[in-house]
Amino acid sequence: MKPYIGGRHPDSIPAASCPSPWLSILIPVYNVAPYLRECVDSIVSQLDDEGVEIVLLDDASTDASRQICEQICEEYGANVRLFIHTCNRGLSAARNSLLDVAHGRYIWFLDSDDKLLPTALAKLRNIVESDAPDIVLCDYSKKKRKRWPTFAGEVGRLQHDREALVRGVFASRRMQIWSKISKRELWGDDLRFPPGRYFEDIAVTPWLLLRARSYYYVPEAWVYYRIRPGSILSSLSQSPKLFDDRKNADLAEALGGYSRLLKQELPHSERQTLYYITRFYGIEFRKIGMRLVRARWRRDGWPSVSRQLYHYLEKMQGSVPFSFSQLAKEYLRRFKFGSWVLLQIFLLLAKPDDYIL
Repeated sequence: MKPYIGGRHPDSIPAASCPSPWLSILIPVYNVAPYLRECVDSIVSQLDDEGVEIVLLDDASTDASRQICEQICEEYGANVRLFIHTCNRGLSAARNSLLDVAHGRYIWFLDSDDKLLPTALAKLRNIVESDAPDIVLCDYSKKKRKRWPTFAGEVGRLQHDREALVRGVFASRRMQIWSKISKRELWGDDLRFPPGRYFEDIAVTPWLLLRARSYYYVPEAWVYYRIRPGSILSSLSQSPKLFDDRKNADLAEALGGYSRLLKQELPHSERQTLYYITRFYGIEFRKIGMRLVRARWRRDGWPSVSRQLYHYLEKMQGSVPFSFSQLAKEYLRRFKFGSWVLLQIFLLLAKPDDYIL
């Protein structure tokens, strides 16, 4: 057991009911008492054999989440295992700990405030048994919209084109790890979530995709995604007068080094693939620029805002195949004039440190 997993020793936790489960559903838990039981019940209600293990990790919750986890373990027995962090380590560390104790051939991360939709497990098992893909991709629903696609590409059959997998996920701009069920062996010992950082899915999912040799996309919502107050995305957008330097910096650094790895793994990538990867970060750069301008131009003035935005520009476009100026040209070539205008505004605004208005 890794030293950062505190609390009970694994020997005192019921082992998975099946010595080699086909699936581990990994659920990090932190202060989600109102939603936790619904999350677990949505899984247990779909179990029809002993081949699925549910692993909970309480990351030092300060509400009743740990007690609910313990009640769930007592109620469902060997189908559910519980581990404890004795101090709060954050989502990335919790997911890493869960990876270390998972027994399943496939890994499915699920957030503890979300839930599985009916028939998801049965459909996943059919795909795993018939095709055994390295990655299975599914869609999700939220609020009143029944399906949010997470992939742009071939549906409903086994695929072996790694570049198409990377291109399809970047084109959809859906990096959530919980919409991608993967073989445990893809993670190895060298792919983990970055502890203490936000936007951990963006910092992991693209690397996971490059390790897959096969995939299967199901254009159906298998996960219900709940947007809670206080989540990373809601905190970025709900307070226009605030600009969180740490969160935005983590977003800007999440794809660091990816362009180099892409050249190694897929040296002959098509221009379309490179475009979608760069567009993904170009849109995030534009969003950072909008948040920065709203929050700080009155307080700091345009020269300061320009310098700050320039640093984000340098950091982000160094992680993708094209510069953002090249991306702007791609927008024009594809007749995406609105995207070109928005990107150009923030490219013009971003200036180096020695620039004076």
